[in-house]
Amino acid sequence: MKELLRIREISNKQPFLQWMGFEILEAGSGWVKERLPVRPEFFQPDVVHGGVIYAMADTLAAHSVLSVVYPEEWATTVEQKINFLRPLIDTAMLGTGRVIQLGNRIAYCEAEVTTEAGKLIAKSTATIMRIPRK
Repeated sequence: MKELLRIREISNKQPFLQWMGFEILEAGSGWVKERLPVRPEFFQPDVVHGGVIYAMADTLAAHSVLSVVYPEEWATTVEQKINFLRPLIDTAMLGTGRVIQLGNRIAYCEAEVTTEAGKLIAKSTATIMRIPRK
C-alpha cells in the first residue's frame, strides 16, 4: 500500500502526467499497474499516436523504479526500446511496469501496454538511472 501512495504522490506533482490523464491502479515493490484513458487529442489520424504509447511505457518503467527508491532517490530514463505490436483505437490502455534488475545506480525494467480487453499493444525495455535527491 505504501508503494501505491508513493506513486500517486509522484504522479500528482507532475503536470505532464496530470495533463495526459494517467491513473495509478496498483503498485508494489518494483512494479506498477496504470491506466491511461485515450483522448481525441491522442489520435493521428485514426489510431493513437505512438508517442502516447511510448510515454505510457516510459512512465511505467520509471514508476516501477520509484516504487522502490522514492523519496530518497529520483529516477530518469537513460535508454528505452519499444516494440509497437498493434495499433490502438480503444478508449483506454492498461500497462504494467516492473523492475527486472535493480543496481546501485542503474535499473533495468520492462513495460507492457495492452488494450482494456488485454490485447498486447507494445512491449518495452528501459534502463533507468537512480538519482540521489538533495
